[in-house]
Amino acid sequence: HVEPIIDLFHPSSRILIFESDSKDKTVEKLYQWPRAQVYTYGNMMKSHPGRTDRLAFCRNTLLNKTRDLKADYILVTDLDAFSTAVPAFLSNFQYNIDDWSVMTTASSGAYSDFWALRTLSDSVMNYDVWRRMGELGGSGKNHCSPTEIRYLVFGIHEKIIPIEYGLLEVRSAFGGAGLYKLNSTYGCQYNGATCEHVAFHLCIREKNQGRIFINSEFRLN
Repeated sequence: HVEPIIDLFHPSSRILIFESDSKDKTVEKLYQWPRAQVYTYGNMMKSHPGRTDRLAFCRNTLLNKTRDLKADYILVTDLDAFSTAVPAFLSNFQYNIDDWSVMTTASSGAYSDFWALRTLSDSVMNYDVWRRMGELGGSGKNHCSPTEIRYLVFGIHEKIIPIEYGLLEVRSAFGGAGLYKLNSTYGCQYNGATCEHVAFHLCIREKNQGRIFINSEFRLN
């Protein structure tokens, strides 16, 4: 699913993959992919026990290598979940490229990547959902079950974004893939304090005046 998109760009375009902590034949399979440059770091659980901290390290490693290549665009994906059609990807370029810095994916089902999502609202989905669930569940002052708390925190926000909706501007989002203009990322790094995407995207907005969108046509299948 990645190669047809790479083929749209200059022949010098690269596929960079970071791998760690695999316990199957993932590394062997990746090295059989001739177009991929694979960076494998073995067991990172001891040096980076926190999942988001580990992800931040992975993403920063590839981000820095991409900057060395002086690319115009970076497509960041989670390979285990990435599946999109070329027309869906190209929908990003129907919009004036001067009006956006980052385009992130929607999905064919209900949008649910609330870990990375921060809306423009000061009160709606602009918080760490898992921390909020922990606060409500541990307060001792509620009479809701864990399932009810989950629904109240983000279940009620799980909506299908219609494909014809267009662009939804946000402070942060991901959804499995994001297309970045490289110059919008300068001076910014992923941080694993909460969700690694949030710190990165807030920096893009605040330091580089970047604009981040969920594109309803840029969908994962």
